Amino acid sequence: MSTEEWFKTHYIPWRESRINKIVSIFGKEFFNNKTMLELAAGHGDTGHYFYNLGSIVTFADGNEGHLVKIKKTNPDSTVLHIDQDKEWNLNKQFDIVVHWGVLYHLDNWQKDLKTAIEHGKIIFLETEVCDSNDPTFEIKTSERGYDQAVNGIGSRPSAAMVEGCINETGANYVRYDDADINAEFHKYDWKVNDTKEWTDGQRRFWIIRNEVYST
Repeated sequence: MSTEEWFKTHYIPWRESRINKIVSIFGKEFFNNKTMLELAAGHGDTGHYFYNLGSIVTFADGNEGHLVKIKKTNPDSTVLHIDQDKEWNLNKQFDIVVHWGVLYHLDNWQKDLKTAIEHGKIIFLETEVCDSNDPTFEIKTSERGYDQAVNGIGSRPSAAMVEGCINETGANYVRYDDADINAEFHKYDWKVNDTKEWTDGQRRFWIIRNEVYST
């Protein structure tokens, strides 16, 4: 499968369902003139949507080939090579940080998540999680493949463990386990049975706030 084809198929309705959820909460006008950092941007399709709403978007990814593609699509784009499994700091805060579909492809996800929260007033967080209520439980996985972990190790923490990490930053959050975010095999409205297992597409979605905006 080519890189062009990879970000099609199930990625399109999945991306649309998450964007539609965000827009239903904030409205399109909210994003005009907002600074945005899209982490693990892939080909930048999410960031480009918000760019068309007036956002000032910085695209970051651990795959330099993705950044080349973004620059071809929009030569004026600001792109950054960031390996999120390593320490990173941009020494600035954005109005919005998009952190979708990357946490579970990281080994050092807690450090990365705290860093992402430090960089944003509002953070859109979405990840695959395991089926557990235990705030200390996670599953480590070996990953290989085009859209998998850059460094070969992924994590499937419980949603409770993710929320514990958010709490350590002092930020506030709301989790959305809503059926309207579901797309293809990606599900957000599933019920926890505490099996301590994970399956593809078992996901959670949060909006984290360091600073409250009027919407």
